Amino acid sequence: MQKRFGFLFVAGSLIVSAIFLWIASERNLSSLENVLLQIFSLGSGLVGSYILGQESAKESARDLMKPHARSAFRRLIALYRGLSRINLVISESALSLSRDDYAHSSLERIAGMATEQIATAEDALADWEDIVPEEVGELRARLDEIKGGHNA
Repeated sequence: MQKRFGFLFVAGSLIVSAIFLWIASERNLSSLENVLLQIFSLGSGLVGSYILGQESAKESARDLMKPHARSAFRRLIALYRGLSRINLVISESALSLSRDDYAHSSLERIAGMATEQIATAEDALADWEDIVPEEVGELRARLDEIKGGHNA
C-alpha cells in the first residue's frame, strides 16, 4: 500500500514537470511560477522517492532475514517436537501409574513446565511472524501436523 503512494508521488512529480514544460513552451513564466512549479515537482519527487526507499529497505531486510528465520524455525520445530514427546510420555505415564498422589503431582508439575516451554516456542514464532509472515504460516501448518500426530 505504501509503495502505491510512493509511485503516485513520483508520477505526480513527472506530471507536474511535463505540465511545467508544456506551459513554459507556450508562454514565458514569471519567476514566482517557475519557483512554485519547481518546488512542487521537486517536493513530490522527494516524498515519493523516500516512500519507495523505505519500502525497498523493508523488503531487503526481509530477504536478508529469511535464511536466519529458516534456521531458527528448524530449531523451533526440534524444540516443539521434543516438548510434545515429553508431554506425550507424561500423559502415558500418568495413565499407567497407580493411584500414587505424589507421582501424579510430580507428573502434573512436569507437564506444566513442558506446556510453558511449548507456549514460549509459540511466542518465539509470533515474534518471527512480524518479519517473515509467509514462512511462519508454513511452519504453523507443520506444527499443526505435529500436534495432530501426537493427539491421534
